[in-house]
Amino acid sequence: MKLPKYITSSLDFHVDDDYAKNILATAWLSKLVAHRVLGLVKENPLLADLLEYRFLKMLRGKCYNILPNRRYVDGVLKLIHSTLKSAKALKVSIEDIELKQWLLFQSDGERGYARGNMNIRFIDTCHVRVLTLNYDRRTRYVELEVTTPKGWRKLIEVLVDRASRGVIGYPARVIIKDYGMGKNGLHVHGEVQVMIPYSLYLEVMRRNTTPKGGNIGGIDINVERLDAVVIDEYGNILSYRTFWIKNATFMGVRKKRAWSLIGEQIHALLKWLYSQGVHVIGLENPEIIGYLRYYWIRNGERRETKWNWKLSMFRNSIVERITWKAPLYSMKAIYIDPRNTSKEGEKIGEKLGLGRHLGSAYIIARRVLKTVLQRP
Repeated sequence: MKLPKYITSSLDFHVDDDYAKNILATAWLSKLVAHRVLGLVKENPLLADLLEYRFLKMLRGKCYNILPNRRYVDGVLKLIHSTLKSAKALKVSIEDIELKQWLLFQSDGERGYARGNMNIRFIDTCHVRVLTLNYDRRTRYVELEVTTPKGWRKLIEVLVDRASRGVIGYPARVIIKDYGMGKNGLHVHGEVQVMIPYSLYLEVMRRNTTPKGGNIGGIDINVERLDAVVIDEYGNILSYRTFWIKNATFMGVRKKRAWSLIGEQIHALLKWLYSQGVHVIGLENPEIIGYLRYYWIRNGERRETKWNWKLSMFRNSIVERITWKAPLYSMKAIYIDPRNTSKEGEKIGEKLGLGRHLGSAYIIARRVLKTVLQRP
């Protein structure tokens, strides 16, 4: 199990009038590049088998007449390249890939004189300078005022400081969530998403440096609850607890607010596990599906199981978050085979008076214990 290279922080922004026109134009030009590249790949499917470097080198020049900026063109090409690789892993025909209704543009991080990112650069924790292009291809820098969550402010501050000294670079993208006409003319609401090196995230955000004990925790994830069971080295149950996330899954709760509520419960869960002397936690291994974040693949079988698909994505997202937050509390996450955890959990839960969800968490903890004991 690999920890992520980067984690993403999303910061809201609103702009009006000329700034909105420039942001929107840059996003639409990027979308046109995506259409052209996908069309070229469908005409010549062998392009989908190229390594990323060759893919960019061959197709970059075919996009400059639409979007005359190498960094933004490369950002679109990398999105499409990763999507093609995911589609290949899923054995989905390239002809079935369609662009989703996204509007975004992105730029890779650079150290040195670029001070983090040449095109999308943080000035401070609340302001981002963005290079935009109009439909006539003229460039203009616009300054976005972003809303930085309180919990992320220190991390962004350190990131900006080190980037300004040329020590670190950060990939970033601008995503348009909504746009339309208002009292002040055109308005755009969106997010600046910055990818922060995970090593920096750990350095700044770490809560505990050493574990309190050698116990093992198992976590069972469901739509409305996170269930945790703690066992000792002999498999005896020491403690258990349920953390509710149903407030985040109510209809009408905005996605960003929902994940904020879930994040609070994940931290509460990990803090409790640390207090119980846990040094290793077990999670069900998320299904390897290579899902596409910005594209939709027409697949009849998947449409018939829409709910299961969404539930799988929801659980996998929580697993990912717990995995990269666990080291903040000096704990390590281990993935176990999820087969039959629910069935076995229901039986053992009834026997021990825990209920099926806590029973599943207990089964997960036992499988982690078995894995740990087998290691030299």
